[in-house]
Amino acid sequence: MSERPPRTSRPPAGRPRIAARLPSAEARALAKTVPLGESEAASVATIMATLPDPTTLAPGTLVLVPGEAASPRSLARSVLAVFGRSKAITRARRCTALVARGYVDVGAAEDDARVDLAWGYAPGSPPPDGA
Repeated sequence: MSERPPRTSRPPAGRPRIAARLPSAEARALAKTVPLGESEAASVATIMATLPDPTTLAPGTLVLVPGEAASPRSLARSVLAVFGRSKAITRARRCTALVARGYVDVGAAEDDARVDLAWGYAPGSPPPDGA
């Protein structure tokens, strides 16, 4: 199976943009994941309200926001999900909410399982190893 190159967004005029490098699997396993329901994903403001205040997190804490809206299980939703018709939340909306809320080093990419993730880090230096 061939390796897919990372997806990049269209760069603004005169400034190249590179694909974000996904945090390591170990970092993702320790991260705080914030799933968004359809109503929480309606706007940047509602996403911001759902995200934890970065000042309440340990410095350097990784926060992940999946690109698929979490929704209550139903037979119809399960059937639609099989056909790839799930509610997607744009990277731009998730990343904008992370930046506006105060997170730093914000990025977005797909993981190996093709799950679309946006992320940001709580500001400040991460705690030293073993702390």
